[in-house]
Amino acid sequence: MSPRVSLATPDAHRGRLATTAAAVGNALGRMPLASEAVPIAGAFVCSLLLYGRIAGVAFEPGWRLLAGLASFFLLFVQLRLIDDLDDLERDYPAWRAPSAWRAARRTRLVASLAAGALLLAVLNIGMKHAWAAAAAAAALAFAAPFGCKRLFATMHPLLCLPAFEGAPFAIFTYAYFFWRDMAARELNSFVVVCVAGSMWTGYEFWKFSRKVGTTAPQPYHLPARGIRLALNAFLILALGINVSLSRLAGLSLTYSIYAATLPLVWLVWLNASWPGPASRPGRPRWAGTRFVVAVELGLLAGLLLK
Repeated sequence: MSPRVSLATPDAHRGRLATTAAAVGNALGRMPLASEAVPIAGAFVCSLLLYGRIAGVAFEPGWRLLAGLASFFLLFVQLRLIDDLDDLERDYPAWRAPSAWRAARRTRLVASLAAGALLLAVLNIGMKHAWAAAAAAAALAFAAPFGCKRLFATMHPLLCLPAFEGAPFAIFTYAYFFWRDMAARELNSFVVVCVAGSMWTGYEFWKFSRKVGTTAPQPYHLPARGIRLALNAFLILALGINVSLSRLAGLSLTYSIYAATLPLVWLVWLNASWPGPASRPGRPRWAGTRFVVAVELGLLAGLLLK
């Protein structure tokens, strides 16, 4: 039998490959990968090392560690998907996308959230504290836009701040409950607040700084002055938490100096180079994940280097 002759041209093949690559790239771009992957993984690893250091318990890696890390990533993916679902009508108004397309996208997002919830349950089988923490974090992430926002956003967006910013804090506490299940030990709530708070302040700095210098809508529709005040507050909070954490974990004097100096350097850098009306468009170099990475690298050095 003679082989079937393909009617597709090389250009058609290349076109399909380009379309597929673009679709995959767009899908991956909606997940906490690329520039956000390292800070997320670093936050989980630093948290586990800190809890182990404070408790005096060595943490042995294994397949469960990968399940915990996957769950941690997945919780941030859920947070992103919930945000996409909440912003669907705003991002794709009727003049831009037909109702049938929006309905199909909504269905895909809901299905992805359901699949993510199921995967979280599977990854945390036998880990009762970690499972409960993951469920609570996901529930709070969902309640923020679809509960709190519906009730209070018409009054003032800042009324929703505790719910919206509490959701990522709850995700950071997942690391403690995972560690608790693995180590079969407990730590007091002050330790948990300090460790999770250290990671959370970095996250909040990233969230509030990533759109500085751009025309994108700012968190809670704050003006530039409000964003600047918030960033200063997060850096001051990070200074206090990280210095307290260095004492709790018994880290070196060198690290304590680093923990105090880093936020101060960022404070000076931020305020000295804050973009004004005449500034060139674009995000400043101090914005984004750089502060988070600097905090985590310092912690890893303080925890692992003797």
